[in-house]
Order: sequence, then C-alpha cells, then structure tokens
Amino acid sequence: MIEIIVYLSVVILVVVWCYFKWNNRHFEKLASRMPGPPSYPIVGIGLKFIGSPEQIMSKVFDLLKEYYPGPFSLWLGPYFGVAIAKPEDLQIVLNSSKALHKGRMYNFFKNYAGEGLFTAPVDKWRRHRRMITPAFNAKLLEQFFPVFNEKNKILIRNVTKELNKTQTFDLWEYIAPAALDTICQTTMGYNLDTQSNNKECEFGGAIVQATDLDAMRIYKPWLYPEIMFSMYLRLTGQQNVFDTMNKFPLQVIKEKKVKFDQIKKAINAKIDIIDSDNENQSKLFLDILFKLNIDGGNLSEKDIRDEVVTMMFGGSDTSAIMVCFSLLMLAIHQDIQNNVYDEIYEIFGRSDQEISIEDTVRLVYLEKVIKETLRMFPVGPVILRELQNDLKIFSNDYVLPKGTTCILSPLATHHNPDLYPKPWNFDPERFSPENIEKRHKYAFIPFSGGPRGCIGSKYAMLSMKVTLSTFLRHFSVHTDIKLPDIKLKLGILMRSVHGYPVTIRTRDRRPTYYKRNQNQQG
Repeated sequence: MIEIIVYLSVVILVVVWCYFKWNNRHFEKLASRMPGPPSYPIVGIGLKFIGSPEQIMSKVFDLLKEYYPGPFSLWLGPYFGVAIAKPEDLQIVLNSSKALHKGRMYNFFKNYAGEGLFTAPVDKWRRHRRMITPAFNAKLLEQFFPVFNEKNKILIRNVTKELNKTQTFDLWEYIAPAALDTICQTTMGYNLDTQSNNKECEFGGAIVQATDLDAMRIYKPWLYPEIMFSMYLRLTGQQNVFDTMNKFPLQVIKEKKVKFDQIKKAINAKIDIIDSDNENQSKLFLDILFKLNIDGGNLSEKDIRDEVVTMMFGGSDTSAIMVCFSLLMLAIHQDIQNNVYDEIYEIFGRSDQEISIEDTVRLVYLEKVIKETLRMFPVGPVILRELQNDLKIFSNDYVLPKGTTCILSPLATHHNPDLYPKPWNFDPERFSPENIEKRHKYAFIPFSGGPRGCIGSKYAMLSMKVTLSTFLRHFSVHTDIKLPDIKLKLGILMRSVHGYPVTIRTRDRRPTYYKRNQNQQG
C-alpha cells in the first residue's frame, strides 16, 4: 500500500509538473532569449528576497544595476514577469488596452483597499473611474483650500514646540497626522482632528502596517496562499491590523450616510444635491458617491467603502511621505532651500495671507523641487500590469505573451543615468522646461501613466505645495545627515528606514538674497 501511495504521488507530481511546463512554454521560450536572474521551481526568485525591508531594497538596486537597462525576465513564484524601465516600453504597456489588468499580485491589497480604483478588475474600474473622475475637477479642488490652510495652521502650531532644539525630531510624527486629517476632511467631511487632540490614530498606524504586510507577500511566494498568510498573521500577532483599518471608514461612512439622507429628505430627493445651497456637504467626495447612487450608479456599501479607503490611503500616506522627503532634501541642500524661500517671499512677502490655488501656479521652483524629490524617491517604486493578450514592446522587438506580469519600475527609470546624469544628485533644474523637453514623456512617471494613472495626482501636487510653502514660510529646516545616509525600504510605498530627522529654526522673514547682501556688506 505504501509503495502504491508513493508511486501515485510521484505520478501526480510528474503530471502536474508537465502540465505546468506545457502551460508556461511561451514564457520559458521568451525567458531563454532574455537576460534575468536564476529562478527555482515554485518560489521563483523568492529566495533572493529573504531579509529585512532595507536589505531587500538593497537587493532590488543590485538587480536593477546588474541587468541595466533591461528589460529582463524573472519568476515571481509560479508567475512569469518581465521588468521594464525604458520609457519607450513603459509608454507601450501603460497605454495598451491589453495591459489594463493590475494582475494577481493586486489581489493581496484587497485586504485593505477592497476593489477601489487601485485594485479593481478592469470592467469595474472603467465604470467607477467614469463616475468618479468629475469629482476631481478644478472647481472641486479649489474648494479644498480652506481645509488645506486650516490643517496646516495646526501643523505649524504643533511643530513649533521643536523650535531651536539641538536634538532632531522625525518629520513623519507631524506631517502624517496633518495629511490624514486633511484627507478625512476633504473626502468625508469628517474632522478626525488627530493634530489638535494630540492623539494617536489607530487607523493611521494600521495603514502603514497593512500596506507593508501586503507588499511583503509579493516577494515571499510561500505567503501567496491565503491560508499561509493568515497563519503568518496569527503567528506574528498582526491578525487585527486589517480589522482596525476597516473599522474606522465603515463607522464614518455610516454616520455621514445618515446626515446625507437627512439633507436629501429636507430638500427633496429630486433636487440636485450637488447644486444645492448646502456648500459644505455638496462637494465632499463621499457625498458625491452617495449622490451617484441616487442617479443610478448602483454602488454598494462595500463599493463606497472601497473607494473611500483607496482615496484616504492615496491622499494621506503618499503625500506625507513626499512632503517628508522634500523637506529632508531641502534640509540637506540649504542653497536650494534658500531659492525656494526666495520664490515664496516674492509671492507672499512678510504677510500671513493664506495660500490660494492661484498662488500655487506661481510656485514654479517649488514644483521643480517636488518633482525632483518624486524622481529620486518615487512613492510607488513598482507598478504591476498583467497582459490580457500578447504585446510587442520596443526593446529588441520582444513579444510578451498573454499572462505576463509586467513589472514597471519608476525607481529604475528615474535613476537611469542616460536619462538623468548623476541620478543620485538632487538637482531641481532637471525639471526646467528645456530639460523636460529633451526627455521622453514617460521618463518621469511618479503617478504611473496611461488610462490607469493616478486620479488624485493634481490633488497631491496642490496639497504638497500648500504644506511645503506654509512650513517654509515659518521655519528653516536643517539636518546633519547626508544623502548617502538615507536608507530605503520597499513596500507598496517606498519609505525611509530611519525616518526623516531634522531640526527647525525660526524663519527670518526676509528673502535670502537680502540676507546674503547684508552679510557681504558686513
């Protein structure tokens, strides 16, 4: 009996292996023509990515350097992937109707994001994107400015306690709560107020944990099966992370739905609520979703929850990370910080007037700084697309078979020395109009690109401009660390391992060129 069982087991394994090889013959044929790291059955290159997030980030850079400029093939567990970084190839993939599917790996992110725009299957994404896009018009973005200014005033008040201290503090401790409060107010009209109450928000901490846990699964194939991941969460005591992240949005949506229904009933459901006199309620992202249901949008409670969580995650953590990196870069490069402040002074002088959407257009040099920060530290370092049909790319006329996972790397593209000489030098002038003109338009993709590009990119740029300009009007920022000291860790979002340590000083509200002239005369 034992011999029969062993024999049958061997036969089954051989059959499964032959089936796997036959189904993947197109992938293996392409892999034989392409450079790429060695892979192993079942785990692919997973063994290469054992270690801490910082060590994994280092291995990613080694891989990109070894196979520069790409493309190159690799196996993510049992799935075939092609890493792509050349702008010409990125443009083909990101704009192809054959590559709109986010891929199997994005199923991991549904633990917290559900099926919002970030993770939704193509048909659902098309329907929701069409409905939600009008919510991001210029008029709507302009009405967010009172919220931007209010939350940044609280930020300035809170961070003032760090003035003139010699010991560094982590910018994240102040910027992250401000960003979360802002997105909660602008998307849901909910005053979370973690800044004023000086309280720790479980939801904010859960976002960081949840995204890191789900991203980890991508390069640990043994955690692909849900049962294995559930066991891992229990063994590490992290099983409540996703429950914590889901609880807060559901609670708020329930409360706001009651208020929305009350308003709707009061003014009659047949009246267009978006055009009603209730300005504070009518322009909220959440209320727009509620109204879409009245107009036949057929959004379930889960659909609404998924879109709200997606927007909160996309509008808080991403913006907070980039503001922190931008301020850290300015602390390291004092000459660039002086140029930024001179521009701010030209617009506002010594006044305390609040920034308007018209003012942000004039912050041209600050925008260059933000873009250079996004180039060096793209908040989304990797983008995945799964091909629904064969697709020919520019490099070597490779034809990528249906089912290929395209691993698109803004991180690699943004550090390509052919596109950006000395890529680890911080130089905002890379984004002068003449320098932009010289590069392929897909040489810079911090918000992805094509039809599934980030819907909130304009919101992100506006909110970052407001926060950075407000911060720099009040404080000068300093640090002892150097660029090479910054260590990165890989997740859904790319973060600094050791935070964003700085000190701040009172801003002398005069242009720096005035102070330089005074010093020269002295």
